[in-house]
Amino acid sequence: MAWYTIAALVVAAALLAGFTLQVLGERRDARRWPPPGRLVGAPGRRMHVRVVGSAPGPTVVIEQGAGGFGALWWGVQDSIAEFATVLTYDRLGLGYSDPAPEPYSVADRVTDLRELLAAVGARPPYVLVAHSYGGLLVRRFAREYPRETAGLVLVDTVEEGIHFHPNVAKLYRRLGWLLRVLIGAYTVGLPRAWRVVFPDREAAKDDRHAAIAALMMRPQAFRGMRMDSRSLTALPAAERESWPPAIFGSLPLCVITHGQRFPGPLAMLEEHWPAGQQRLAALSTQSELVVAQHSNHMIQEDEPQVVVDAIRRVLSRARSS
Repeated sequence: MAWYTIAALVVAAALLAGFTLQVLGERRDARRWPPPGRLVGAPGRRMHVRVVGSAPGPTVVIEQGAGGFGALWWGVQDSIAEFATVLTYDRLGLGYSDPAPEPYSVADRVTDLRELLAAVGARPPYVLVAHSYGGLLVRRFAREYPRETAGLVLVDTVEEGIHFHPNVAKLYRRLGWLLRVLIGAYTVGLPRAWRVVFPDREAAKDDRHAAIAALMMRPQAFRGMRMDSRSLTALPAAERESWPPAIFGSLPLCVITHGQRFPGPLAMLEEHWPAGQQRLAALSTQSELVVAQHSNHMIQEDEPQVVVDAIRRVLSRARSS
């Protein structure tokens, strides 16, 4: 038998073993860390929802970044529950929710969010909190349903004039190729095999870290991130422009942006990012722009109290108005 035939058989056996390890590992994780909230919706389109707190409205609704899921916000959510009713959820294709259909547009995601809120009995208006990509969704929600929106908190969210800048678009295309590689690697179990040899110490901290580690060990996390990114490339030209100032009138608005530079290739975003955050703050006449001095993009992890305090302020203004 030729050496290259033997090599091909060895590679095929290794890939099959990795794929089997991945499938069995996902089944084990599903038994050990089942969804802590509710699965809401018709079969095949169920979304995972976690609601905590019992304070009077408005309800605080948290929207994720690209590829994100509710578990990333549970720590912040529990802090908010001390003064508000607060909801986190997983979009279709992410976290504990069912797979997403294709194509799955930005408009589809906004419609799904509104239907989800009605299904769980969360009465409008809402204070909408969003991170990164999620800012595009909640701003669209607020624009289409102004009577159902009591306030906005935008946590390092993408602004249209930034995301669709030619240089930034080129960067995101490269990231798309990286996501393809990651999907393949996770499908054949390479990162899971690494974790077998080198366990994740963070995952052992508590149930939240364990759930995040389990969800991030699935290729679905990166497929969801890629689908989120592709939903932006499908936006028509008219929806790729910065929004007019004061389009939200006097809606309570807080824009939180990072104070530490993006790492690696993402550092090129810094050239455009501050101007985009200023434009977001200008969308309302009742707004504030906060710089989280010690944070990178994941402000809710680096400085969660900055986010909690901003939500408290916007909620207070929304209640008084």
